[in-house]
Amino acid sequence: MQDILRNYPEDKQRARAWAFGVGLTAYISIVMMLGSGSTETDMEMVLGVDPVLLLGIQGVASIIMFIGVPIIFIAIALQTPIKDFFPRVSLTTAGLTLLISICFMVVNSAIGEWNMNLDFGSSDFAEWAKRSEEQLKVLTEHLTNFTSTTHFIIALVVVAIIPAIGEELLFRGLIQNFFSKAFSNHHVAIWLTGFIFAAIHMQFFGVMPRMFLGVLFGYLYHWSGKLSVAMIGHLANNGLALIALYLAQQDVVEVTPEQMEQSAPWPAVLIFAVISFLLIRVFYKKFEHA
Repeated sequence: MQDILRNYPEDKQRARAWAFGVGLTAYISIVMMLGSGSTETDMEMVLGVDPVLLLGIQGVASIIMFIGVPIIFIAIALQTPIKDFFPRVSLTTAGLTLLISICFMVVNSAIGEWNMNLDFGSSDFAEWAKRSEEQLKVLTEHLTNFTSTTHFIIALVVVAIIPAIGEELLFRGLIQNFFSKAFSNHHVAIWLTGFIFAAIHMQFFGVMPRMFLGVLFGYLYHWSGKLSVAMIGHLANNGLALIALYLAQQDVVEVTPEQMEQSAPWPAVLIFAVISFLLIRVFYKKFEHA
């Protein structure tokens, strides 16, 4: 990872890490909770708005929350050049990251299907979680029912590119680094950040696959010291799913949204789990003595 607190005296770095880590976690939690507080009436109004316009609004909001605020924080609180968070990576590293991300998507499909079928009982939380999941599914279908190539490109920017840059900058680049210093343990930092990354999306029927994805990005970043690696993996995960959906709507591939949510066959999951492990080991060895 990166020494982002190097401009602070050594004896004050841990206290700063705790304050910054908890503060940024609280910030993003509040922002996401406010954004998820839609009622059925609100949802009806939203669904009446042109999806391209909605994507534009979402894109601007995401840029402000996930890119703008972190950049201001880095400039003022850390007094660190923002370019330090966007290091170049070799084509070999980028290609290896893409392969790991694609293979892990197959493995993660099994975790996702298991998570979707969890029974939370009949508690108020379970009812709220189910209702939120249904609302999000309806909204996602509205936003990704592509009416043109322009619509698809805008969705790709808003759903894949902006989150890949902004969420990795905030979660892995800042929060994970702060917790690593605060706990003096990068494993705790990676898993805790992965959990926070999953939980703040307020999708409890998808929290486990998102957490494991965040953990994967966290380790790739920790081993390589290059946040760009996590951004590439994030972009691949979101972008490939969106591309598959677009191609399905264009009748280029025969797959339905429901099939995309299903787990891959277990033989495929096991094979890709082994391939993922081997590729991750190669990635680790590549940066072991870097």
